[in-house]
This record gives sequence, structure tokens and C-alpha cells, in this order.
Amino acid sequence: MKQLSFGKYRALQRASTADGFFTILAVDHQDALKQPMRPDDPMSVTDEEMIRFKLDVVSVLGDAVSGVLLDPLFGAYQAIATDTIKQGALLMGLEKADYQMNPLPLDVEIDPDWTVEKLRHIADGAKLFFYYNTFESDHAARQQAVVRQLVADCKTHDIPLYAEPIAYGMSDAVDKRTLVIKAAQEMCDIGADVLKMEFPVNVKKETDKAVWLEACVEMTNAIDVPWALLSAGVSFEIFIQQLEVACQAGASGFIVGRALWGDVATMPETERLHWLKTVGKKRLGLLNAIVGLHGTPWHSHFETPSVTTDTFRQ
Repeated sequence: MKQLSFGKYRALQRASTADGFFTILAVDHQDALKQPMRPDDPMSVTDEEMIRFKLDVVSVLGDAVSGVLLDPLFGAYQAIATDTIKQGALLMGLEKADYQMNPLPLDVEIDPDWTVEKLRHIADGAKLFFYYNTFESDHAARQQAVVRQLVADCKTHDIPLYAEPIAYGMSDAVDKRTLVIKAAQEMCDIGADVLKMEFPVNVKKETDKAVWLEACVEMTNAIDVPWALLSAGVSFEIFIQQLEVACQAGASGFIVGRALWGDVATMPETERLHWLKTVGKKRLGLLNAIVGLHGTPWHSHFETPSVTTDTFRQ
């Protein structure tokens, strides 16, 4: 098993439940939030509308999760300033926005106003979203270089890195399962502490849950760090099925976004708040129950830090 520094180990404790499961609410979307909020004219969504939406979601659902993932521009600072984050961990994204407004493939860029050193003062984890296809060697090498630098920066500043590689370039010759699992394995080898992974099966084409389970087990066996399932905008009904299979196969929880709250994106605020307090809370209860029943605690992947008198002299 791998070793973690005390700083990273403590940060993962803060980002998880008492039993060691990640139950994290993702509202870090920037330009990607505009489309679900106003499908007919996404670029007309104002900054203030995005901020209000994020604060509503976090204020209602934040106390039912182990952590919240927010962006620095429209979410994290505002949530801190308004005392919206009451408990649990804060994870923050480092990547530049526009990741759904441009054609693939995209080279990941770190927000020029944002660094791990700056992030560590207010957050419990750094997240990087990036597109990845191991068979597109030039592009993959550029993405790997960015991740390697962040791994080094996170080591320096003693904060965990949550890597989120998103597969692209699926074809008859190279399927989603291969691309997702290879991405997980390679990001693990580079040194990411936690993997935020998409489901490794195209469930529209493959409906056999035995195949789902086999693929998720393969991914768990290919890595030696914990992974949490992202929702990738699927329906809630599909996501709960994916989450159950993923946790049965070794996943340590979820980092969920649109599958949970996407239905309220176009609602006026009063209606939105009512939905979040009723349907949203119920949905989170179901997700938390699945993880608690089937999940693998993140700390099972790491050695428990040993403490001696020398620990305090380092």
C-alpha cells in the first residue's frame, strides 16, 4: 500500500465520511453550467445568476455530503464569504474554464490566476479536469506533463490531488472501457492521490450489469489509489445504478454534479429551493446509502501513518 503525508491523510479525512467514503457535491461548473441553465441562449447567463444558483445548491445540500467541489471564480470564495459552507471539506478546481464550449481535443490549462500554493490556504484538495486518450500520444504527453507538475506542487504544499481524466476518441477499435481504465492507471502511476472517474462502460450500448461490474473491477485492480465516480451528466436514475455497481467493484464514493441537481437548472429560485429541499435531499440520501452499503473506504489503499516522537520534529 502507498504512504501519504500527514497533511494529505488529514485532508482526505476531512473530505470523507467517518467511515472513509467520499460523498461530494460537485458545483464547480463554469461555462458548462450555462447550457443547462439557459439551453436556448447559454451565453446570456450572467455571473450573478451562476453564483446564486451555486449558493442555493450548496446551502441546501451541503450539510448532507462530506465535501463540496467548487470553482474559484463563481463559487468557492462566494460560499466562504456568505458562510454557505457550514461543514465538510472544500475541494477546488485548477483548470481554466470553457471545457465544454470548445471542440475536442483540448490541452488542459491551469487558470493563470490560480496555483496550488494559493489554493491550499482555503481548500482541502485540488482537482484537475482534463481530456485524455493514451493512444493520442502527443496530446497525452502534454496532459501528463501538466499532471506531473501538479503532483509535484501538491507534494510541496501537502494537499491531495484529485485527477479527473475524461476519455475522448472512442471508436470501434478503441472502446470506452479501454480508454477510461488506461487513463486511471496512468494517472495513478504519475502520482494522483484520488481519481475522479467516469463510468468505464457506455451504458447506452451495453446494458448487461455483469459487464459493468467486470469493467469496474478491472479499473479497481489497475490502480492502487481510491476512486470516486463522477456523474458525467447522466440521468439520476442511471447514476444510481452506476454507483451501486462501481461501489460493489471497489469505488470509494461519488463526486456528483448534474445527475443530482441538473433538473433544477432552469427553475426560478423559489421553485428551485423547494426542489432541492425535497427531491434533492431524497436523492442524496439514496446515494449516501448506496456508498455506505457497498463502498470501499479510501484509507484501505494507504498505510496508516505511524507516529513517533520524531514525527513532531520534522
